[in-house]
Amino acid sequence: MKFVPPSWKTPFAARDQEQSLLEHLEEFRRMLIRCLLALAAAIVVCIPLARPLLGWLQAPLLQVAARNQYAFELITTSPVEGFMQIMKVIFASGVLLSLPFMVYFVARFVFPGLKPHEQRLMVHGGLAGAFLFAFGVAFGYLLTLPVAVKVMFYFNDYLGTTANWKIDSYLGFTLQLLIGFGLAFELPLVLLLLGRMGIVSTAQMRKYRRHVVVGILVVAMVLTPPDVASQMQMAIPLYLLYELCILILSLRERRGRKPEEGTEE
Repeated sequence: MKFVPPSWKTPFAARDQEQSLLEHLEEFRRMLIRCLLALAAAIVVCIPLARPLLGWLQAPLLQVAARNQYAFELITTSPVEGFMQIMKVIFASGVLLSLPFMVYFVARFVFPGLKPHEQRLMVHGGLAGAFLFAFGVAFGYLLTLPVAVKVMFYFNDYLGTTANWKIDSYLGFTLQLLIGFGLAFELPLVLLLLGRMGIVSTAQMRKYRRHVVVGILVVAMVLTPPDVASQMQMAIPLYLLYELCILILSLRERRGRKPEEGTEE
């Protein structure tokens, strides 16, 4: 438990002693209850934020439409559709807001059973994963979403039709794109963890580079709107991150080989 900060020592070390199966199950039940309470509290906090959040999600649409003078209208087609979309945004925001607290509760449950280097790996991986997810969402929101919306407007304009989009479809489209970018940008973390565990090597990553390119293109096609511009905006950064992982792992492998060479001499 050396890696855990001193202020966390007490809650994280509470289960260092041997426990029976029933005691472990009781700890697991408490952890689940705390996670659910954190989620419920975050959802309540996000209720008054629903309107600003909806405005934030619609901002790229409004900006592209105003800049290019596109005519559009967001509509609902059932009495409960507006309510359901508000609930969707509140729930998604509540999950994101409560995620750090839920990770903390899970860490309190898991940490006592981990070795110091595993604890360190878990903390560093969690921080890196949060940063990469946030970076992916920001990248998708600032760069890809406006391009995707503009492409969709272009086809409506080409057909001579007005864009009467259901708000359900637009929010689903937007959330899928943002979450897709956030998850896709976790690729470097997964590769670095696999490389550190010795499951993959830089030689394997170089050997299967062409297969990975095809896989990245398939992932981009699934997670982004059906236009080439959006797909390339996801595929190109993912491939660059893949090459960056090869570079980082190769540097680590070289540092690992130097002590061995010195020992042989």
